[in-house]
Amino acid sequence: MSCSYDRELAYLALRDIESGSWSNLALKQRLGGGKPGSEKKVAGSPAFVRELVYGTLRNQILLDANIDRFVKKIKTPERIILRMGFYQLCRMDSVTQYAAVNESVELAKRYAKGREKLVNGVLRSFIRQGGQLSAEDDRTLYSVQPWIWDVLCESYGAEKTKAMLGSCLGPAKLSLRRNPLRCGEVEFEALLEGEAASLLSSEAYKNGLFSVQGQASQRAVRALAPQPGDFVIDMCAAPGGKSCAAAEMMQNSGRVLAFDLYPHRVELIRKEAKRLGLDIIEAREADASKPLDVQPAESADCVICDVPCSGLGVIKKKPEIKLRASKEEAEALPALQLAILENAASCLKPGGRLLYSTCTVIPAENTAVKDKFIKGHPEFELLAESLTLPDETNDDGFYFCVLRKRNGKCRF
Repeated sequence: MSCSYDRELAYLALRDIESGSWSNLALKQRLGGGKPGSEKKVAGSPAFVRELVYGTLRNQILLDANIDRFVKKIKTPERIILRMGFYQLCRMDSVTQYAAVNESVELAKRYAKGREKLVNGVLRSFIRQGGQLSAEDDRTLYSVQPWIWDVLCESYGAEKTKAMLGSCLGPAKLSLRRNPLRCGEVEFEALLEGEAASLLSSEAYKNGLFSVQGQASQRAVRALAPQPGDFVIDMCAAPGGKSCAAAEMMQNSGRVLAFDLYPHRVELIRKEAKRLGLDIIEAREADASKPLDVQPAESADCVICDVPCSGLGVIKKKPEIKLRASKEEAEALPALQLAILENAASCLKPGGRLLYSTCTVIPAENTAVKDKFIKGHPEFELLAESLTLPDETNDDGFYFCVLRKRNGKCRF
């Protein structure tokens, strides 16, 4: 008996992620038929593949701790297979013990040759000992690095941290944004009644009727309130969600200048604008932390600063973040975020509005950066501020504030 394609695709995606790929990209590639030149694999149940991949990632530290009770010195292929096996045994009610063990052994025969007996023995020993995952501490239980647990507890306390991290162990909700230039409200409501998994491959998506964007992110752009005819600058725009949302609110009238650091990400902005039928967006390559070539200076009505951040608000969607995030890199981010804000201020005209946003819940990257910026720029006043925590809504953890540059005519 050969291992099922679904589990094989899940294994291949997890192997890609282990090598540095992002989970959404790895799944898109594998479920789309595999890497160029590879054997084509078609999933019988894409939903099963996604659940197995994301569930394994969300619980990886906990799974590893339990695997280590039985064997420690193992290579990556058999460790990935054992993670999948343990997760199926403990978290997937639709999978029998026999299937979880047998399919794991078959995977090992193909991808960890000579280790199939070890995989079989570890899984059966786990079952004999009760087949339940156990954790010595909360950091292991919620599968986060110690520094992430510590910084969240310092900011919110242990109980709130448990609530937030616990909410991130479940599946993420797909949030959509209607394109008012191409889709009416009635038509959009009808789309929402369809299956979420099939929406992104639908003709409606290809024809630009809607986009994927978190509700908190949508609220941030609405709070900025760009108007038709405005000049808007997006400092860190890729893949283009906020630039496109702003252009839609502007009724495709005015100008949106969207910057990003890397050429391939600039191309993502262009492709998204084209899909949505937005021709006022101009995408350019630039480093937002350094002075930008915007002429004339201080000419923008609105500037969007969706800055690089630790990403701890979106670990439900990208659980690999809690495995990869570096404490040192996170501690260096506020300086970069402030530098981007400084550049944004120089582009904004008097009376203009500035949106600062992150997809993290760490105060050092949110309110602390905002406060430091305002202290150094007393000409700015706070218009709106919002923090969304992942356990309080079925949405991402997200922070934003809107600031206005004084000494100009107020538009609203």
